[in-house]
Amino acid sequence: MRPKPLLLSAVLAALLSAAPAFAETPTAEQARAFLLSLLVKSPYRLPPAALNGEIRYRLRFDNGRQWRIPDTGEQRVTASGDDLTLAVCTACGDEAAPSADDLQHYLRANAWVRSDHREIRAFARSHGRGLSVHTRMKTLTAAVRAHMTGPIDFRHYHDAATALKNRGGDCTEFAVLLAAGARALGIPARIAHGLAYSGRMSGQPHVFSPHAWVQVWDGQRWVSYDAALGAFGAGHIALIVGDGDPNALRGLNRAMRDLRVVDAAGIRRTVAHTD
Repeated sequence: MRPKPLLLSAVLAALLSAAPAFAETPTAEQARAFLLSLLVKSPYRLPPAALNGEIRYRLRFDNGRQWRIPDTGEQRVTASGDDLTLAVCTACGDEAAPSADDLQHYLRANAWVRSDHREIRAFARSHGRGLSVHTRMKTLTAAVRAHMTGPIDFRHYHDAATALKNRGGDCTEFAVLLAAGARALGIPARIAHGLAYSGRMSGQPHVFSPHAWVQVWDGQRWVSYDAALGAFGAGHIALIVGDGDPNALRGLNRAMRDLRVVDAAGIRRTVAHTD
């Protein structure tokens, strides 16, 4: 039995906690207003050089909020008094390797990541070509990005098969479709939910907005691919990782509302030169 789409994006966790009590599907204006309520202000403009390198953030949760930010293959979290220090780059994390059971879990289809669907399997075989995991994921990510040409819609969270058919949605539809394609190719894939930096979002400059992207196991570590934005960078902050089931996102929107980015510093790396 296919699930009914949730009202609003699952990244917003709209129906799971502290969301407006919509009696029916919210209007586009209501959905946009709810999205704006979750934007997290950046203390600075983050230039492309920093986003393409390493950024170290100082984060703080207000109102006594307790939220465990995960260590991943690309981010490392350390406590510093009442604040958290978060380093993000393509190789900043030291997450422990998953168990065999974990890998099997992230290979299995579920009601949202429908990797067993015939058309998704055909889509993945057509576009996810290459010898390495990275090559297959690059081509698959580009194919999902090119395929999803329909209207942006923050009001629903559709499963991967519906996203493939409708070709529209928001970052969650991009993510569930990409994860389903990866699993159809035999690549363990999970979905990261959190925030991504934008120079301007809905008229607001220099903010972090709710976002979802995909992490796959390449045999050594979890690596991120982002079909909605095109690429992963140091502006991505993962707040939770899961298998695509939105029921695991309870409380995420409250955490976003209480999160503050106190500081953000791009790290310059010295390159040693030899004569």
